[in-house]
Amino acid sequence: MKYILIVLLSVTSFATSVKAQAKGQQNKATTPVSVVDASAPYLKDKNIPTFSLTSIDGKEITNKDLPSKYKYTCIIIFSPDCSHCELEAAEIDKNADKFKNVLFIWDSYREMDLIKKFAAKYNLAGKPNMIIGRDGMYTIPTFFRPKMTPFVALYENGIFVKVWEQGVEPSELIKIIQGH
Repeated sequence: MKYILIVLLSVTSFATSVKAQAKGQQNKATTPVSVVDASAPYLKDKNIPTFSLTSIDGKEITNKDLPSKYKYTCIIIFSPDCSHCELEAAEIDKNADKFKNVLFIWDSYREMDLIKKFAAKYNLAGKPNMIIGRDGMYTIPTFFRPKMTPFVALYENGIFVKVWEQGVEPSELIKIIQGH
């Protein structure tokens, strides 16, 4: 009797699985599991990512065009309507005198007119150590895979130092660039 019950349960389970697949549904027990390396490329490649960014003044800027006079490069992925990004920009502007050896690259996926308004509002436009624009090919976000904005990545002499997935306090950034 036990054997008949086990056989019936097995047949019922098999029939349900076949029926679900026939309807285009996936059965977790029969769906193959694929193992994908979900870690962001910046964890493997410690160099500044390859990118092409259209700046707010219409120039195409690539990673090869970055001025070498800056010891640090700080990449910030932002959204112009993000309140945390606004706070980040305001704090960086407030501490601008402490960031003279830092090149900031502000990258957004949003429309250029919104990016321009953000740059003007937070006094970022026109500063020699600020590049603000849009990476239309999404190479920067693909390289870092941010979950939220602002996402901040710091490089020293082109080599990865640290990432802040929810923005960085200027005081912490200042400590690092001043060697404290």
